[in-house]
Amino acid sequence: MGMPPQTPPPYPPSRAQIKAQRAQWKMQMRMQRAAYRASLRGAAHRSILGPLILIAIGVLAFLMTMHRINADYFWHWYGHWWPLLLIGAGVLLAVESLLLAGQSRVRLGGGVVLLVLLLVLVGIIAAHNRINWQSIGDQLQLGDNMNLAEMFGNKHQAKEQIAHPLSPDASVVIQNGHGDIVLTASSDDQMHLTVDKTVYSSSDREAQRELEALEPLITSAGNVVTVHMPSNDSQVADLTIALPAGAPVQVKSDHGDVTVSGRKAAVTVNSNQGDVELTSITGATQVAMRQGDFTGRDLQGDFTISGRMNDVSLSRVTGASTLTGDFFGDVNLDHLQGSLHLHSSRTEIQASRLDGTATLSDGDLTMENALGPILVSTHAMDISLKQIQGVVTVKNSDGSVAVSAVNPVAAMDIANRNGSVDVTVPEKAKFSVQGIADDGEINSDFKLSQTSANDRATASGEVGGGGPLLHIVAEKGDIHLNKAGGDSGD
Repeated sequence: MGMPPQTPPPYPPSRAQIKAQRAQWKMQMRMQRAAYRASLRGAAHRSILGPLILIAIGVLAFLMTMHRINADYFWHWYGHWWPLLLIGAGVLLAVESLLLAGQSRVRLGGGVVLLVLLLVLVGIIAAHNRINWQSIGDQLQLGDNMNLAEMFGNKHQAKEQIAHPLSPDASVVIQNGHGDIVLTASSDDQMHLTVDKTVYSSSDREAQRELEALEPLITSAGNVVTVHMPSNDSQVADLTIALPAGAPVQVKSDHGDVTVSGRKAAVTVNSNQGDVELTSITGATQVAMRQGDFTGRDLQGDFTISGRMNDVSLSRVTGASTLTGDFFGDVNLDHLQGSLHLHSSRTEIQASRLDGTATLSDGDLTMENALGPILVSTHAMDISLKQIQGVVTVKNSDGSVAVSAVNPVAAMDIANRNGSVDVTVPEKAKFSVQGIADDGEINSDFKLSQTSANDRATASGEVGGGGPLLHIVAEKGDIHLNKAGGDSGD
């Protein structure tokens, strides 16, 4: 009989075998996870939300850079409507999901999510804080040319004085690239020119050569005398010029402040970057600015300013005053004897005369003691018109309107959306009323016929026997018709 087969005894696996098995299992798990992730990536569709947002940001930045969009108005608008960004993004993602249903899923990258959150944060800040982005940029001098010579070179200065005769009918053109211009009246028939030169150079010899070469070029063509001051980023020439008071003058400044006083002829100023100040001028005045503050006082003649300005202060003007452009600071007007016309991308103001003051700032417009016809057309403003005489027309939205008139009360046409309307008239005034408040109430100190139905309140009637019509419409706001004591409307 044969022997039974021999089998090895069941020994436990060695430690090396156990480690090898664990390593093999881990490798298999990693491969399975990688395959699963690859399948998910292959089935996912990247949303077009990110590229659309970047395109929109680029287009808006380009339009603001080209001055096609008022940056101040855009930020105000964005602060009001930024939730539409989230609505639009949600609608886009929903449409993409429906179109790709059963095929793949829509995937958002982390960068897109971060960009949306950043835009939401900017919208919240713009909504709750009236930020003057233009002013911030001006303070940081964004976009200005960096003066590397001033940073790395030594400062060298020199002064030169020049006298040049002028004919009695001469007009003067002054051009300066880098430096201030101060223009005053002379006591004779000559032009007196003082040039304060500044150059930056690491070499004294080179600085001396540049100072000697930095000379004003004076040319004549007919009765026009031109003073051209060549300069560059490393050269600054401040000009102080005394001219006969009756000589018309045109000033062109690229980088520097302009100050003109004591003129009895037309003055034209074209300033690219710098503050402009005009005082005691008899004659038509025209100013074009791109950046800087403006101050004008005691101007006898028509006044016109256009362009892009920061703070504007204008007082005691005998002629018509026309202000056109974008205002990135406060506008203060005082005692304008001629007509007033202010036009910006946001606001339109007209008045026949301003015997008091007017202030226009971010979100507020105040005018006191003005003569009509008065027109105010704007939005997102709290408007206050006090001691007004003459016809008044106001169109506003997203702000309050308050008008106080003096006797005799003239016609008013006031329309306001998303805000209240307060009208105050003298107690003994004579006028008629037609008021409509949609989704609001009407409160009157005078006896009027009032109705209320379907979220609409109306009021109509004649006061003191009737007179000019006060037509007042408030959409989503209340109307208050107040009675002032006495005849003055104070």
